Amino acid sequence: MRIFFILAFAGLGGILVPLSLKAQGSNHTANPSYNDGPYIFYENGQVLARWTTKEGLQEKAIHAGQPLEIDAGTSASFDPSYLDVNDSFQASSKTAFNGVEHIAAVSDIHGQYDLLLDLLKAHRIIDESGNWAFGEGHLVVLGDIFDRGDEVTDLLWFVHNLEKQAEKANGQVHYLLGNHEIMALQGDLRYIHKKYRYTMARMGMPYNELFGENTYLGRWLRSKPVAISINKTAFVHAGFSEALLDQKLSFADMNQAFQEKIIGQLEDSIVADPILGLLYSEYGPVWYRGYFDEGFAKWQAQAILSKIRKKHIIVGHTSFSEIVSLFRNRIIGIDSSIKLGKKGEILLIDKNKFYRGTLDGERIRLK
Repeated sequence: MRIFFILAFAGLGGILVPLSLKAQGSNHTANPSYNDGPYIFYENGQVLARWTTKEGLQEKAIHAGQPLEIDAGTSASFDPSYLDVNDSFQASSKTAFNGVEHIAAVSDIHGQYDLLLDLLKAHRIIDESGNWAFGEGHLVVLGDIFDRGDEVTDLLWFVHNLEKQAEKANGQVHYLLGNHEIMALQGDLRYIHKKYRYTMARMGMPYNELFGENTYLGRWLRSKPVAISINKTAFVHAGFSEALLDQKLSFADMNQAFQEKIIGQLEDSIVADPILGLLYSEYGPVWYRGYFDEGFAKWQAQAILSKIRKKHIIVGHTSFSEIVSLFRNRIIGIDSSIKLGKKGEILLIDKNKFYRGTLDGERIRLK
């Protein structure tokens, strides 16, 4: 079974229009070790879509107004109506968002696409068809979509599409980079699922080159921040150490450093620079775990919050069986072990009240 899409690109005479889409999810898990993609490459003046199936590598050049043929079951979430190959994905300098009444945050998904969808549906962030249903709310994906699970590419396309849907509803999706995004982009493959080793073999390139500067998803990922704030709450994958905050870097400084001076650069050159080396280290925003060390005290949490002029910090990275709160919600850890594929939670913030959201739709107040 095959699916056909007619494509017309912005700047090339129109917009992208899907002819048929729903069938592609019908046998999504039939060959989980083979089906992957699509990945979009910019090569020699062409735009190429490549994906893998049990038959091997498939490739099509993308031309305006001509059909793109994609094997059914390749992706559960790729939707060409949200694809604009002319998008330059310029990183936003904006790091603070105010006046947001409804916020949801989820972290460390690690390839568990179906579990994420169940969690978002349970709390009406998306509808039963997987589309944005959160109105003017903001959803924060706090890093670590990559590694461990076998549905990473599905998750990337899903979040990409949801961003565009949210914008049309005056809402917003914020995808922050975690340590596993950085690892994947740097070519550290210790935790990738074996499925993606098949993909590498069929594509004939290292995994990080699937997200290189000359790829659509690579450009999109390179535009993402590591730290933002919404209202009086800071969001970061791992945390802000006192050693890092002593450098007096703004969130914009941190984001720019990762986007322009860390991702894609040689590790030797990164660690040779004291500031970049600190950002890249265990005291940096995508690796720090100090908040959950034994002995970490309330006064330390308050000192960190005072330095960033916020009331709360939301982090992932350190795994628990449920969302945890320190010092009356000054610091909240939201890595609820979704990576295990069995259960997970989402943080809900409604009018400055904090709730754990469970898979069955229950909301439990954090105090």
